[in-house]
Amino acid sequence: MKRVFFVGVTAVSLLICLFLTSNQTMAQDVTPTPDRLAAPPTVPAPTQADEGAQLYWLHCQPCHGDRGQGLTDAPDDDWRAQYPMEDQFCWNSGCHGARPYEDGFTIPRKVPALIGEETLSQFSTAADVYQYIRALMPRQVPGTLADEEYLAIVAFLSRAHDAWDGETVTAVSAATIILNPPQPALAEPIPPPLATAVPSEAAPVATGTVSWLLVGGALLFLLLLGGVLWRKQTR
Repeated sequence: MKRVFFVGVTAVSLLICLFLTSNQTMAQDVTPTPDRLAAPPTVPAPTQADEGAQLYWLHCQPCHGDRGQGLTDAPDDDWRAQYPMEDQFCWNSGCHGARPYEDGFTIPRKVPALIGEETLSQFSTAADVYQYIRALMPRQVPGTLADEEYLAIVAFLSRAHDAWDGETVTAVSAATIILNPPQPALAEPIPPPLATAVPSEAAPVATGTVSWLLVGGALLFLLLLGGVLWRKQTR
C-alpha cells in the first residue's frame, strides 16, 4: 500500500514540474509587442529634452511618427500601419483631404521625417527650427504652444540629432546649436592667363618681304609715270 502511495505522489510531482517548466518556457517565448502609440516613459528628473519628448508625442508624433520617420499615404507605410484601420485614410475627402470636415485642416501626402540622416537639412541651427515651428506648427493650430514648449521640442530634436549638450535651450542659445554645418563656398575657378603672342621666326622675313614689295611697287609706279610724261613731251 505504501509503495502504491509513493508511486502516486512521485507521478503527481513529475506532472507539476512539467507544468511549471512548460509555463516558464511559454513565458520566455512570448515577447510583448510595444505600443508605439503610447506616450514615452517618464523619468524621475526630466530634462528639457525629456519634456520635449512628451510634447512631441502629444503634438508632433501623430503626423511625424514615433521615431520621427514621417508619414506618407502609401499602403505599406510603417507609421500609417500603427493606426487603427478606420484612422488610416486621413487623405479622404471629409477627413483631412481635399474637402476636410468643418473647421478641419488638410495634411500633405508626405509628411517629412524629422529624425535620421539627411533630415532637417533645410535648417542650419536649432534657432531656425524654433522660428519655423513657432510660426507654423502644429499644423491644425499653428503658434498655439507656449515658447517654453516649442523650445523643449527643439531640445528633444537637437538631442535626437546629437547636437544638444544638456544645457537649457533658449531663443538666444538655440542659434549656437548647429544642426547642419554650412557648406564651404566653392572657390571660383581662376581664369587661364591670356595667351601672349610670340613673334615667330618667319615674322621678320614676312615683314621684310612686304617692305621690298612696297619699294618695288613704288619704283614701278615712278617708271610708268616717267614713261607717260616722256611720251607727252615727244608728241
